[in-house]
Order: sequence, then C-alpha cells, then structure tokens
Amino acid sequence: MKYLIVLFVASLAVSAADIKSLPNQAGNGNIDLSGTALVDPKEIQQLLGTPMESGYVVVRIKVSPRTAEAIRISADDFTLVSRKDGERSPALVPSQIGGPANLAVKTKTTYASSAGVGSTSVTVAPVESKVDSKKAPDSPLTKLLESKMLADTETKDPVEGLLYFLLEGKNKPKDLGLLYKGPAGRLAMDFK
Repeated sequence: MKYLIVLFVASLAVSAADIKSLPNQAGNGNIDLSGTALVDPKEIQQLLGTPMESGYVVVRIKVSPRTAEAIRISADDFTLVSRKDGERSPALVPSQIGGPANLAVKTKTTYASSAGVGSTSVTVAPVESKVDSKKAPDSPLTKLLESKMLADTETKDPVEGLLYFLLEGKNKPKDLGLLYKGPAGRLAMDFK
C-alpha cells in the first residue's frame, strides 16, 4: 500500500513538471491575464471601426486580480516583445497614436561582443509639433482609442480593454509575447 502511495505522488510530481502556461494566458497568485494580439490591419479596423497605420499591434486584454486587496492596473505595466528580432514596445497612450504630435520611431541595434548576437530596441518619441497640444482638441481617433483602452485603475474586479503597441516589420501573433511588470509581480504571456 505504501508503494502505491509513493507511486501516485511521484506521478503527480512528474505531471506537474510538464504543465506549461496556456497560450494567451498567464497568471500567478496575485493576478490572471488573458488576451489576444491583433496584427492584421483589417482585424484592427474591424475591432476599432476605423483604420490604423500598419505597424500597430492591438492587444485585447483581460486582467483579473486574485487578491483580497485592490491592485493598481495600468497600461504602463505592459511591454510587447517580438521573439523574431527582440524588438520591444511599451504600451502607447492614444495621444501618441492619434494626437497632434507626430511620432518618430528610432531603431537601435546593439551587438554583444562575444557572440555577435544582435538585440533591437525601439524608442518612440514625440516630435516637436507646431500645434499647441493644450489648445488642440483631441482627434476622433484619440477619443476612440481612449474609450477602448485598458483603464488605469485600482480594482479587485476583472477589467478588460485594449493595449496599443508599435513594432517594425511584419509580425505574427505567434512571434509575440506580452510582459507584465507591475504591483502584482512579473508575468510573461505568449500568443498563438
């Protein structure tokens, strides 16, 4: 009888080692994430009801806190990573996409001296605009993106919304990963 118990416990340990996180999901004891990455401009237009320039990736995300205390949720907690070339993009605010200032995308490739492996990072910076952003009204695109964006809030309840990213090149969801680094810890989510 003791041997059966030991065998049963050993089989559970082996099974637990084989458990992998599911695509489009990630979680820990504090928070659960589930989402979908949209890279096709037609899918993005269908979701938003208006076209966006190519290069934008929209992530539909659901964040579910698992703690008794409220957790601060913010788009600033998320970074999109391309596994093809290592490019990273922080979540953009709607005014960076449809606001009066234009964006300049700067790519910087660095190489490790020993392995010769390249790492690409993208810097998104506003370009000076002749338009006074305090006086300029929000564009219809900015208002639309704000209405659908993941809310910056402190909550105990699940929240859903969209995150906006900018990546160079042609990307597929399977090549992308979403990193969460916030008050609930650190998580990595793969897309299928």
